[in-house]
Amino acid sequence: MLSRVRTLESVMRPIPILLLAIFAIPNTNLYGAEVSDLNLATVSLRFDTSPKGTYYESTVPDTLDLAERGRLAVGALTSFLNEKQGHAPYGQNFLNADPPYLGRFEYGPPNWGNIIESLIMARQMSGSVENLSIDQLTITGMLRDLADRDPKIPSTIDVGRFAIMSLHQVDPQPELVSLFDGLARREMAAATRNGINGVFYWDPEPDLGESHIGIQRHGMTLFVSGLAIHALSRWSKYSNQDGLLVHCRQLVDYALQPKYWTPEGAPKAVVGHEHAQFDGHHHSQLSFLKGVLCFAERTNDVRLKQFVRDGYEYFRKFGLARIGAFGEGCSTGDMVFLAIKLSDLGVGDYWEDVDQYVRNHLVELQITDAQRLHAIASKMPKGRGNNDTEVGPLKPQTESDRRAIERSIGAYWSDGSHPSKIPAPCMLYTICCTGNCVPALYGAWEAIVRCDEGNARINLLLNRSSEWLDIDSYLPFEGKVVIRNKTAKSIAVRMPLWVDLEATDSRIDGELVGATCLGRYLVFESVQPKCEVTITFAVKETIETWTLKWRPDQFWQECTNPGTHWQPGSKPSIFTMRFRANTLIDIEPRDSAAGFPLYRRDRYRSERTPMTTVTRFVPVKTIDW
Repeated sequence: MLSRVRTLESVMRPIPILLLAIFAIPNTNLYGAEVSDLNLATVSLRFDTSPKGTYYESTVPDTLDLAERGRLAVGALTSFLNEKQGHAPYGQNFLNADPPYLGRFEYGPPNWGNIIESLIMARQMSGSVENLSIDQLTITGMLRDLADRDPKIPSTIDVGRFAIMSLHQVDPQPELVSLFDGLARREMAAATRNGINGVFYWDPEPDLGESHIGIQRHGMTLFVSGLAIHALSRWSKYSNQDGLLVHCRQLVDYALQPKYWTPEGAPKAVVGHEHAQFDGHHHSQLSFLKGVLCFAERTNDVRLKQFVRDGYEYFRKFGLARIGAFGEGCSTGDMVFLAIKLSDLGVGDYWEDVDQYVRNHLVELQITDAQRLHAIASKMPKGRGNNDTEVGPLKPQTESDRRAIERSIGAYWSDGSHPSKIPAPCMLYTICCTGNCVPALYGAWEAIVRCDEGNARINLLLNRSSEWLDIDSYLPFEGKVVIRNKTAKSIAVRMPLWVDLEATDSRIDGELVGATCLGRYLVFESVQPKCEVTITFAVKETIETWTLKWRPDQFWQECTNPGTHWQPGSKPSIFTMRFRANTLIDIEPRDSAAGFPLYRRDRYRSERTPMTTVTRFVPVKTIDW
């Protein structure tokens, strides 16, 4: 997350706008590809992004529903756009000012491709058609922006290619293949070769400057390469273009140099760079690991899979992994992605991590309560607030205070550091966090249930409708899950670690049955269409103590090393957390300082599950993410 907020200490300096540095990248054609302007005709394409599938009414437990969270996200993703700037997303929303207002980076539309990909994913998981006409406007604006860019500059930093891949899956058109192949050729040609170590885009001296988010070190080098590896590895499934995976391999080789993987401190006998230990901007490093994992999947590189696993487990020790609070919203999204992907590839079993991250910080960081935000914002400083580096009145072309709170419902806070409250200085969001958390939300929704040749596997006990079966989850109110079968022939249900497998009660259509235990999965063989599988078990309520060194009044932390001038509080922040199952329902202490309180979840104290009637949606197909 690159921000324009003011520093909090006199010894700090503003976060460098690293996006400018990308313009210094030399153009060295490695593959003989012609670097030419993209086809402007692509801008006039029409896209059908409407969700395709089946809708039906159902009475279900009123518990966490990721499809509903996707519906909320659609509202923000189609509302925090600037119609005066081609419907590009605003860069930031300052909710710690009265009135709150939307602004943007000074150096071009930020994260546009991520936002469009998030919008497509949110529609596919929720079936929402809210503001559907906006989709074409913002897609056209993004394509025009790509076409107008200098062809000698790689498109990686915009990541418009993620949007194009998602568009290709929901509304395939030959022009999209040509467009992406053109972007890939442009990107490969813009890389610089290092005779020994491979290729790279951007490799300045490490940024060791003190800022209020920490010391970033080599963040931009790995961020840019990681996005390219991620996108090109994914695109290699659809393109016949030669050299994509070769280029990815060379990017990986360069970025695996020990200088990028040196931790702040480590045991003398540990070779940290072989285990993805790092010191720097964690979203950048995690973005690289996401790209490497996709590349490793495409090439079946076991050593790289192990490298990513080590990096995931190393970073899991920062912040409070118990609830997915890793410092910044982007990093919470990254860790959800990595935990799911590593589990899918069999590199480890991290479904318990996914369950904890998703039920807590991934959904808690989503902005959902307009009324409470209005009340808090009304007490904030007038004008631009305390964090904006700009001065003077709002700029009508690039800033707006029109319904800023309502246009943010469904977006994500950027502060992932503070578990009990978003403090007033941090009551803002930068658009990248929504662009990284919504795909993680989609990935978790998609991963709830999978089915292969009639064999369904339920990984998370969350509400979900699908073509194979529907899941009604009563957690965390009651230890109960009801599975309404449609077409599955067998069903394997993963039980969380806190469940005593021997004390579960399993029934099919009310009749007691014995399920086979396979690890943490209860397996039901030879199930019939339209049968109802009910599993009940005791819900545990626990009180846990966790310690965090970040002070409640500090800005959120985006780097593993807070800096030489950083000092923890006079005493560590010791939190007492009350959980029902994996859901955090209360946290103490709660300070009285201004800000937006988190985890106000008194409703979960009830042992009786409320019910609600919803419109469920089953998409025709899911997006390969």
